[in-house]
Parts: sequence; C-alpha cells; structure tokens
Amino acid sequence: MKNDAGDRQKGGTVFPLWKQYSVWLRLLAKRLWRQPAFVGLLALIPILGYAVSVMEQGERGAVAAVCVEDGPWAEQIVEGMERQEQDSVLRYVFCTDAARTVRLVLRGEADCGFVLPADLAERVMEKDWRKCVTVYETPSSSITGIAKERIAQVVFQQYSEQRYAEYMETVSPEIAEFAMDAYETHLTDASTFRFRYLYDDRSSQQTDDAADINDMAVFPVKGVFAVIIFIGGMCGMLEYDRDIQEKRFLRMAPNILTYIVDIWLPTLFISVAVLICLWLSDGVRMTDGDFSLGGLLGAWGVRVWARELGRLAAYQLIVVLYCLALGAFLRRRETMAAAIPLLSLGCLVCSPVFVRLAAYAPVFAVLEKLFPATYYLRM
Repeated sequence: MKNDAGDRQKGGTVFPLWKQYSVWLRLLAKRLWRQPAFVGLLALIPILGYAVSVMEQGERGAVAAVCVEDGPWAEQIVEGMERQEQDSVLRYVFCTDAARTVRLVLRGEADCGFVLPADLAERVMEKDWRKCVTVYETPSSSITGIAKERIAQVVFQQYSEQRYAEYMETVSPEIAEFAMDAYETHLTDASTFRFRYLYDDRSSQQTDDAADINDMAVFPVKGVFAVIIFIGGMCGMLEYDRDIQEKRFLRMAPNILTYIVDIWLPTLFISVAVLICLWLSDGVRMTDGDFSLGGLLGAWGVRVWARELGRLAAYQLIVVLYCLALGAFLRRRETMAAAIPLLSLGCLVCSPVFVRLAAYAPVFAVLEKLFPATYYLRM
C-alpha cells in the first residue's frame, strides 16, 4: 500500500494509467504470439510472397505483337508504348516486319497483332487515318479492343503535339519553344491540357480522359499482402468478442479502446512482416539475385521507406474503421466467423489483385470500392 501511495504522490494518476496500459498492451501482444494460427499466418507471408512473385514473373499476360514501320513518328510511338507497359497488364512484342507479326499471332505467342504503316503520320495529319492500321487477331482473342485503344492513344498523342506546335507557330512564334516545353511537362498529369477528338459519327467521340486506364495495373504481391492484413483485422474482431464474454480487460481499458486495439494489433504485426518482405523482394529483384547485405540495404532509400510506412499505416487505419463498421452489422461471433472467408474471397476477386474486372464489367468498378484492399493498392 505504501508503494502505491508513493506512486500516486509522485506521478498523480498519469503514471499508474500509463503503466496499466503498457501492461495491457504487453498482455495482448503475448496472447497473439502464443496463438499458433497467428504465428502460422505470419510464417505464411514470405511463402505467399515468394509464390505470387514467381507466378507473376512466369505469367505471360496479355501480349500484342506490333510492327511499326519506319516513319516520322515511329520512334515516338515505340517509346510511348514502352511507357504504357509500366502501368498496364498489356505487353507489347515489337517486330521488324509484318510477316513476323502474323507468325506470332498464328502460333498463339501473341493475342493480337498490329502493323502501323510508314505513312501513318501523313495520313493522320491529313485526316485519312481510317483503315490505315492492319489488325490481326484470332477468334479467341479478348484484348484486341483494349490494345486498339492503347495504340490509338499513343498515335493521337503525336497528332496533338504536332497540331499544337503548328498552332503556336502561327499565333506567337516567340513563345512557341516555351509552349512546347510546357506541353511536354504537363502532357500526362492532366493539369493543363485536355484534347477531344471528334469523328464523323458524333456518337463515337473519344476523349483522352474518358477512360482512365481501363486496364489498370494489378498488384498480385501487394494485393495478397493487403488481404492478409485485412484477415488479421477481422480475426481481431473475434478476439474482442471473446474478451467481452470473458470480461478479461474490463478493469484495464474501456470497451471501445479494447475493440480498436484488438483489431489494430494483429494488423500492426502483419504489416511489419509485410514491410520486410516487400523490402527483401525489391532488394533481390534490383540486385539480380545478389543476397549481399550492401545490395539489400541500398534497395530502398529514405523516401521509399517513408512512403511504404505511410501506406501501411494508412491502410491499418482503413482496416480498423472498416472492421468497426462491419462489427456494427455483424454482432454475433458466429456471423463474424462466417463472413471472414466470404469477405476475403471478395477482396481477391473484386479488388485489383490478380485482374481488374472493372475493365470488363462496369459493376465491378462499384464493388471493388467496398473492400479495403482496393484503397491500399491505389495509394
């Protein structure tokens, strides 16, 4: 009793409260580490990360064979397509002649093929571009439409640039160079320039901003990790229900605080494991399999660490809020347990983990927003 009185006199009620919460957090952490299911989930993270990475690297994906014949825009078109590959599930194989393009399509090594003629620039500038690009496809090809849109985007980007240069020369030759520099700087950030291309058929008009990356890139590794973090948060909901029934921490913390920490603590430990796995994965990939310590340490800079930490912290907050809202509807422990596999499967299917279904069915553009993994992948 004397020691307790001394603590109260020295620190008032602040120190005992801090000590009480620190003991409480240690108890929660110990409980997690003593659960075989949670330890197994953490051990599963590097295994799943490696498996998905191997699958991602071995997957051929959607491939389009492209032959760009020598012409005024040939180099720029190829460079534009190569930039597209960084944010798209579509991959290009560039051929030196039309015959090779046809062979790749016939052999099934490409889903479709395109031949862009040497006089493409001239025909486009003279508004005689109809039927100037030859397309090869098989009856089973499903990505021809997407490939057409992507190639048209690159071609008409060159058209816009040349028209813009010609217009600025006629308006003010003195500022033409400055205007072109501004055009190149702000071409892709949607802050200044927007172009609308009108065809003879007004119902078929297209805009560069009408379809915001309709085949948005998917992120298998990060997507799987996001789903695992989400599962950890939902399992925390079950632990809270058990804590309430057994009245474990009733005297140590308010119920709402126990609820939040029960959800957040598993996501924190899993996020740390995910962060380490992402760092090691990028390090091995950037060093071409060199497992030296120096190569791994140099894989991520300070900005990358800060960015990934910020994303994971924001995602933990999203998962906690999502589970709090979910718990308001799923009040019974049995209902929560039954919802975990269904919601996990919904994340894998609706979120852009392996494929973005919103590119093919507009209803999934709404459904993917109902799952927290989508927001992490968009950060």
